[in-house]
Amino acid sequence: MEQIDDSNYFYQSLFKYNPDIVYFINTSGSLEKMNDVFFQKLGFTNIHEIDTIDSLIPSNYIHMHDEAFHRVLSGIPQNMNMMFLHKKGYTIDINLTMMPAYLDGVTVGAFGIAKDVTDHMKAVKLNTYLANYDPLTRLPNRKLFREKLEQAIIIGNTLNQKVAVMYLDLDRFKYINDTLGHTLGDKLLIEIAKRLKYCLGENAIVARLGGDEFGILLSNFYMQQAKERSKSIIEALDKPFLIENYNLFVTTSIGISIYPHDGNDSLTLMKNADSALYKAKELGKNNFQVFSSSLNVQTYKIFSLESSLRHAIELGQLELYYQPKVCPNTYEIVGAEALIRWNHPEWGIVSPDEFIPLAEETGLITEIGHWVKRTACIQNKKWQDANLPKIPISINLSANRFLERSLITSVMDVLEETKLESKYFEIEITESSLLENEKIVFSVLEGLKRLGVKVALDDFGTGYSSLSSLKRFKGLIEILKIDRTFINDLTPHDTADSNFIANMIIQLSQQLQMSVVAEGVETTDQLEVLNNYNCDTIQGYLFSKPVPAAIFEKLLRKGKLVPEEMNTSQDGSENYGKDFKTILVNPLKAAMTLTQIRDNKVELGTMDVLIEEICTKRLKFLSNTKLAVNHSIILELKTMILSQIVKFAGTIVSVTEAKPNVYQYVLEYKMEEEELINLNKALDKFGALHAPSHGAVCSFVQTDRYAFFDKD
Repeated sequence: MEQIDDSNYFYQSLFKYNPDIVYFINTSGSLEKMNDVFFQKLGFTNIHEIDTIDSLIPSNYIHMHDEAFHRVLSGIPQNMNMMFLHKKGYTIDINLTMMPAYLDGVTVGAFGIAKDVTDHMKAVKLNTYLANYDPLTRLPNRKLFREKLEQAIIIGNTLNQKVAVMYLDLDRFKYINDTLGHTLGDKLLIEIAKRLKYCLGENAIVARLGGDEFGILLSNFYMQQAKERSKSIIEALDKPFLIENYNLFVTTSIGISIYPHDGNDSLTLMKNADSALYKAKELGKNNFQVFSSSLNVQTYKIFSLESSLRHAIELGQLELYYQPKVCPNTYEIVGAEALIRWNHPEWGIVSPDEFIPLAEETGLITEIGHWVKRTACIQNKKWQDANLPKIPISINLSANRFLERSLITSVMDVLEETKLESKYFEIEITESSLLENEKIVFSVLEGLKRLGVKVALDDFGTGYSSLSSLKRFKGLIEILKIDRTFINDLTPHDTADSNFIANMIIQLSQQLQMSVVAEGVETTDQLEVLNNYNCDTIQGYLFSKPVPAAIFEKLLRKGKLVPEEMNTSQDGSENYGKDFKTILVNPLKAAMTLTQIRDNKVELGTMDVLIEEICTKRLKFLSNTKLAVNHSIILELKTMILSQIVKFAGTIVSVTEAKPNVYQYVLEYKMEEEELINLNKALDKFGALHAPSHGAVCSFVQTDRYAFFDKD
């Protein structure tokens, strides 16, 4: 080696000035020369501490290095990523370039240049980890979960094995996050992840798919085994979690799909597991459901609503309807309740009962809540600026939204932006809001009181608040709203029984110096009773259903609303003249399903509806599911008429709300000519039959048609 140093100053420069590790090893693999960087990086002080190059290399890299070294001796330079061992035992990532060393044309060994890439490799590993794992729970993320599922499908297809995909959603997590903060929520997610892994064992892949949603992959698993695992998960998560001295309770909903029965690719299996998850939520949460192609209409609707809810605000699909509150003595409009509606392009007007729970679960409720506050205030100020009567407009807040720390600031900002006086803005909360956290409740109520915003306790009498609770909040809650369940049975002829609770609530409100609103008033008899009890305000269909802003403005210009018994017949739904064959005294129960949406065939389960009128071109039916007037949606109804299954297929051309949450539809037939001929033959036989007689087998329902939909 001395000959090399003496004869070639180039190699001296290579060793002396190179910022990387440089060394020379002879043909036997012994180190003969190293630069200063070599000793600095690897922790050695002199060459005698090292024997061969292999002593610097971790055992799992020795074979790779030896093969590369022999190729270098044959004249072929090599480059590789590997590791060196520091004197203290830890490893250093290096990028090693090896090249042959010649002396007088003879190979005498090899030069090695090792670049320390430890920091770079850490960054690469971190980026790879972040791309595939959730940094909070350290579980695989959605991307890696799908990759693992695709691998499992390939193996399952090769070995003829089934693969189970499970979607989990935590039922109470958002409430915990909102009330106790995200830091505590994150700690809870970590503990849930640990419990899931412990419950499922090593053979299951558990992933965090986002938010409070987890995915589970079970290879070589059958349906019954997946069901058993679901039960185990529900039981495991049912036990409380102790986080920062809080005993936290969460429940979970689980959806299951199985390869190959429920799909042949990862996207389909994941989508179908998600569909089953929605079914589990619909059935009351804290349970599991297996995917079925016969998902019922309502489940399909909820599933499709969730996917488009995120863009509803930006697309201008949300709208506020207003229901007047009326003085029972003068019939003057003294207020209004703002109720959000969603003008969905496929499902028509969607009520808040259907999409607000979705907004709560997806975290969109804060954005929607702010939109409601701002829109209601802007609209009210616009009416006032047009010299219309000045009335307060109320909005509804759930317990979670009422307890949000930013509520007071948000209300203050909206009132300041819109220049609306606070006395014309009211907030309605449910009784459960008072039970969640009394300290926060007092703080929020006092903050609203300081702003001059009144608070109404909605649906009073159906929750869990006590008289002592009302006394504690006296002066902070200024309005009680009697729930419609206590209004339905009001009658002038039975003051001792059915009228007792309504009378008691009105007297109670007077004692506590609160005003009282009776909601759900539909008849003049109910109005008469409430007026006799000195009820302050009436709200209900007797005066008006919730209507769009333009229609409410016309009501507001009138100033007074003369009560009329609710008339369910509206334009577009009854005037079909000679087309109608028969109006049924007893409606026919029918099984309804969706068969086609925008020319796409769908396969859904059925739900019960009641057919009220049948004609040769159209029919009327009742349902408690809100459907849209949309010609791209094809419905099918099947019923029994004279011992024969009769099928009707068509599109909805008209809808009215016959009773709260019960809708009357007109279905116009969309059927082939031959089908219509057969249908007309069946209807001719049916003739003027209004009720079961002569032993005819028909699907007549003899109970009250509206009570029929309360059976669940």
